[in-house]
Amino acid sequence: MIIPVEDFPALVQPLLGLPVSLPWKGYGSTIFLELGELAPLGAGHRYNKGQACISVNWDWRVETESAVLFGSSNSGPAIGCGISGLRETTLQSLLVVGEVPEIEAQFSNGHRLYSKAMVTGDPEWSIRLPDGRYVHAKGGRICIGSDGPAATGKEKAAFALAKRTASRWGIPSAEPKGGSCVNCSSFVRLDGNGHLLDYGVCVMDGGPFDGHVVNRGSGCPLFQHRLT
Repeated sequence: MIIPVEDFPALVQPLLGLPVSLPWKGYGSTIFLELGELAPLGAGHRYNKGQACISVNWDWRVETESAVLFGSSNSGPAIGCGISGLRETTLQSLLVVGEVPEIEAQFSNGHRLYSKAMVTGDPEWSIRLPDGRYVHAKGGRICIGSDGPAATGKEKAAFALAKRTASRWGIPSAEPKGGSCVNCSSFVRLDGNGHLLDYGVCVMDGGPFDGHVVNRGSGCPLFQHRLT
């Protein structure tokens, strides 16, 4: 159903003030910001579901008043790290901007998220409302309905592969564990989708895992804390 642009503020009003409880990266550069109280989705799902959700596919950026912090052209690990900085901030405003409707979201830490489609077609953002309906843009208009964005066959295959791979690799560790690899200066994260974002390669010369895949939660006696 098509709705007037002037009705958009009333639709998204219930989202304002909700915390970003779970920001996560989907396929490619797609991001999801789960808002409000989280509820488990059951077996087979990696992430919990918020009361509402903002998702943007492919083209977007997050900025402050003076600089772009990160965006959809960054690597997967950089995107994951960047959106983690939005966790526990609250959504302050959510607007539709432009003749071709894009969204602008502002958060309590002063960061702003802008969607900006750069390929032929419609803007690729979607908002799941607390009542379960979805708002999106199509043909230059704002639409609302019961169906959200469906995962493509390629996306499903990529996440299934990542899950099978993680099951094989497990969480290697060498005792006594001096700390977790995610905090080690020799941990270089993999780029990928789903469970693969929990993995990286160890580059510690002489370490027990040098040149091998390790998990964020892996560790070894030669742990060296990452400098900030």
